[in-house]
Amino acid sequence: MRAVVLLLALAACRHEAPPPQAARLIESHGCATCHHIPGIPGATGRTGPPLGHMGARVYVAGVAPATERTLARFLRDPKELDPRSAMPRTGLSQTEASLLAAWLRSLE
Repeated sequence: MRAVVLLLALAACRHEAPPPQAARLIESHGCATCHHIPGIPGATGRTGPPLGHMGARVYVAGVAPATERTLARFLRDPKELDPRSAMPRTGLSQTEASLLAAWLRSLE
């Protein structure tokens, strides 16, 4: 019985790989340097918070309601949302930030 429960728990923790464009953005903008990101090989950073289960989070950066729009805004310019954020400005366009936010919010 324990084995079945463990297998179910592990299956629930699996994440789909990001769309190819999102994976390229994550790689080209260095997100994996600071964050553990499910579905991204080598994304084992520990400086920033792990990005799995973003869809279940209530707040973005601990300061604003966790919506796709707010997350996209934070991804573009973290200090605009939280001036004390250690995350640097990413250089993402609005379209790129929206694409990443949509994928991250799907991770539950």
